[in-house]
Amino acid sequence: MKRLVVWLIASCLVGALVTSASSSVASTSSAPDSHSRSATVTVPGADFFPESIASTPDGTLFVGSIVTGEILRLRSRSSTSESFVPPGVNTNTAGLLVDLARRVLWTCAVDLQFVKPTALRAFDLQTGRLRASYELPDRGVCADLTLARGNVYLTDTTNPTAATRLPGRILRLTTPHRQSPGGGSLTVWSADPLFTRPVSFIQINGIAFDGIATIYTTNLSTGELLRVPIRYDGSAAPAQLVQLDRDLVQPDGIRMLDPARLLVTEGIGRLTLVDVRTGTTSVVSGALDQPSSVTIARGSLWVVQGQIWRLLGGRPPVLPFTIVRLRRPAG
Repeated sequence: MKRLVVWLIASCLVGALVTSASSSVASTSSAPDSHSRSATVTVPGADFFPESIASTPDGTLFVGSIVTGEILRLRSRSSTSESFVPPGVNTNTAGLLVDLARRVLWTCAVDLQFVKPTALRAFDLQTGRLRASYELPDRGVCADLTLARGNVYLTDTTNPTAATRLPGRILRLTTPHRQSPGGGSLTVWSADPLFTRPVSFIQINGIAFDGIATIYTTNLSTGELLRVPIRYDGSAAPAQLVQLDRDLVQPDGIRMLDPARLLVTEGIGRLTLVDVRTGTTSVVSGALDQPSSVTIARGSLWVVQGQIWRLLGGRPPVLPFTIVRLRRPAG
């Protein structure tokens, strides 16, 4: 295991292969909110390392493990969970996305040893049954996901161990029927030069759609925030660097709060709100423990404290793993 961790650090990977995690979630003693769920829930086990979180409008949460691949479902108004996708179905699970029209949970199924190709997979929202799977072209590496105009968009951060690094890309999945995940085509939507910087670590990572005509993405290594307008014909316009009033540090999962404001989890312990019109940033919370993703559910923010940087550094996590509820910013 020690040799494996050293290899991962040398290769600049956010991941490791360790043993299976527990498949249930229990609440803490925090006071319950108006929706009968505690302000913090815990993910038991020393090896889950929750990387991404997604939610349905009724408040059901889905949480994926970057180590075991398991996906947990925490139903609305409940503080206990069930195993939605068992460990090992996905070798490791990165980004998650709820797609109500197709009635599936999209997942980035990755292999952090880069033996198995990365796949975009869809699991039935009710049963957890696998309904569709798409292998990424050119051995790309799926990091995170968003929906825009009925299509699924994902960031391809590329294999950081490859002898010749491919550029960062945004891929797009289109399906013949927007109510079904099958029979689709996964293609490169944009490979803009701004997606790839001269660094040896992860490139573009988080991704979000503003609900109008722009996709945003972040570079985990450089802290940059980029916008990519969607043209009338659906193609990608040139990417643009969003000028911010301060640098983002280890930006991971991002979600639009509204068309003008973007939530960004920063690995140093912050959840930040960015006004994408002005580049102004404000700290929603500066007391988090290595957050990696955020979702909006029933008027609250739920932040995964994934502790991915401890995993990267070969250090033990601070247990238990937790998902924290924060107030939605006003405005």
